[in-house]
Amino acid sequence: MPAFIVMLFSATITRADVISFNFHSTSVNNQRVFGEFGVEPVGNWINSSEDMVEDLQNSEGNATTVDMTRSGGARSGSFSGAPLNGSPMKAGLQFFAASSPPFTLSQIPYANYKVIVYLTGFNGNNASLVSDGNSTYYWDPKAFSSILTETLQTTYEEGTDAVKSNYAVFGSDTAPLTESSITISFGLAPGASGGGGIGGFQIVSLPDPPTIMKPEVKVVSYDPISSLLSLTWSSDPGQAYAVKASTDLSNWEIEVATSIEANEDSDKTTEEIDLSGLLELGDQKKIYFRVERL
Repeated sequence: MPAFIVMLFSATITRADVISFNFHSTSVNNQRVFGEFGVEPVGNWINSSEDMVEDLQNSEGNATTVDMTRSGGARSGSFSGAPLNGSPMKAGLQFFAASSPPFTLSQIPYANYKVIVYLTGFNGNNASLVSDGNSTYYWDPKAFSSILTETLQTTYEEGTDAVKSNYAVFGSDTAPLTESSITISFGLAPGASGGGGIGGFQIVSLPDPPTIMKPEVKVVSYDPISSLLSLTWSSDPGQAYAVKASTDLSNWEIEVATSIEANEDSDKTTEEIDLSGLLELGDQKKIYFRVERL
């Protein structure tokens, strides 16, 4: 009877901590966010026109260590469309050139997080860009709508219109941001004109990236007369697997079967393998097998 190594990993999901910040020009109500709003729809938005705000509160109203600092010369202003009232896109950090003073978020306490940046501007602006230094996104302001639309546009051809959108996301569940600070820069795309703006942001804590669930062998059978090995293991639909063998638990280079497609209708996959043709196994009295996710 072959022996098996079974490895099982799991990921823990915890509730996200969210910080929501709205840049406004003045304290008039139509430039402020009240109640729940956002890609992460939470309350307790911070409405501010200050150059620096320390210990930003989260959606539960609790202070965190996060500080927001606007670089000197950052310009605040509002945008015209009445449908933007009460959203982060109504006002913000305005720009009319290819580069503008950025803002920095520091002392971020989360091991993993993402930042949602709210994008705005005047209707005459056809293309602006926002970057965290690693990823850059382009957008054409939705000057008359606060319905949230993400930009995924990462390239831009001068003289064209970018995709109409009003937020960009830096970091993700599978590739989170991990540094304790982040600087967001922005400006007009090459050849573009008109005014754009950054309306606000949300910082969202994330759990550790999901660990790939390695297959757990459930059922094993071997027929010495036919040399047929039957394995059943836990599997994910759409994934492919390989079965490998070893005679000493250290060398797993013997490939018994590969590119085994997972069962699409179940969380288990069964494969029957003919071992009679595997000369590498010879007349070994003890053989070990394991299932690997490709």
